[in-house]
Amino acid sequence: MKRLLFLLLLSPLAFAQNQWNLSVTGGHASMSWHGEADLRALNIELVRPLSPSTQIVFALSPTSIEQPRSWFGDQYGDGSESVHALGGSILLRRRFGRVFYVEGGTGPMYAQKAVPASTSRFNFVSQGGAGVMLSRFMIGYRFQHISNGGYSPRNPGMNVSSVVFGVRVR
Repeated sequence: MKRLLFLLLLSPLAFAQNQWNLSVTGGHASMSWHGEADLRALNIELVRPLSPSTQIVFALSPTSIEQPRSWFGDQYGDGSESVHALGGSILLRRRFGRVFYVEGGTGPMYAQKAVPASTSRFNFVSQGGAGVMLSRFMIGYRFQHISNGGYSPRNPGMNVSSVVFGVRVR
């Protein structure tokens, strides 16, 4: 596991001479038996073209999560808490024409507290999305599934629907 994280952190060096994007995402995790959550992230993406229409992307994502403080949601009046996390993902992005794109990828995320509450600080984020690239700007939708993959005894997962706004920088 440590080797995977080390390689993921070093992989930006392979992308250094290429384009990078900066985007923000904001989303809402749908209601589950342990409550709802809101996520906001800044995504710093290093992009390397594989072909004129396909890119591989390394994304580093500082994330803020507002979630129920308790495993039981707010059933007992526990309220919510802010949790900060850092994720790294590798995505494959395919453009169709000059405007539309689809993307998919996965990577680890480590949080200062368990996400969801009483589960694990270490999770994986699998994601897929679609959107448009207009000149230098990106607007899209991203679906994320956050889960510890059975790494801890509890693994309820969290499904997040997010809106993406970004800018491409060369």
